[in-house]
Parts: sequence; structure tokens; C-alpha cells
Amino acid sequence: MLHTMIKKLLTIIFLVLFSGNAYADLYKAKSFNCVYYHTSIGEIKNNKYKVESEKSNNFTFSIVSINQTTKKSLMVGNNGTDEMTVINTEQSGIHFLQVMPVGNMTMTTIYPEELGFNDLGHKLFASSHSRHIAMTNRSLPQQFYGTCAKTG
Repeated sequence: MLHTMIKKLLTIIFLVLFSGNAYADLYKAKSFNCVYYHTSIGEIKNNKYKVESEKSNNFTFSIVSINQTTKKSLMVGNNGTDEMTVINTEQSGIHFLQVMPVGNMTMTTIYPEELGFNDLGHKLFASSHSRHIAMTNRSLPQQFYGTCAKTG
């Protein structure tokens, strides 16, 4: 019993010591490659949201040139490059906000939760990407779930 308690205590100490490294690693990053593999889309039907959720083909983009001082970064995807605002909360992750020309917004959050390494040896962090879209006076919110690999 004493051996089990000591083992649990050492595990907790180990996790606390190494969780600080994940935080430091996340908040010092200059770039990420993000891959999202699960999608939820909400649509109003009969005056209530109907949410469809499915595993999807990978939706990917990169966040580069992250500058915590100027609060600027760039999103690079298949539709080109766009500027994003960096919001660093130090506890709940790094958030990237994009306002599109028509007023729609996207927010990407990279959480300080490590999920291992990708095939290239880059550290993976949990991430979600939200699109807040209104088209012809109709809402079409979307949420994507996946990972972001710290590449720089």
C-alpha cells in the first residue's frame, strides 16, 4: 500500500514537472501545421439547430509568423494567406482570430494538451477551429476538431 502511494505521488510530481514544458513549448511556438478530422455543422431546421457531426476528410492549414508582441500571425491554406490576431491566454491555450471581409469570423484554439508526436517528430497539441458564418441571413456555425503540430 505504501509502495502504491509513493508510486502515485511520483507520477503526480513527474506530470507537474513536465507539464510546464508543454506550456513553454506551446507559448514559444512560431508556427503550427493543423489537421482537423472531425466536423460538426449546425443548421436551423424547424426553428431549432440541427447539428450534424461526422469524421471527415482532413481539413488542413498552417499558422505561421506567430508574433506574440505584435499579436499577429498568418493563416496559410488552400485559399491563400490571411492575417490572424493572436490571443495568448497562457492557461487555456493560444487563440487565433480571423475576421473575413464579409464579417464572418473564425477562431482557432491550440490547447496546452500534448497528444504525442506526428510522423515528422513534431509535438502535437489538441486543437479546435470554429467558423461563425452567416449567409443570406442564415447562420451556419461549424466546428472542427483535430491537432496542430508545432513546426517552429
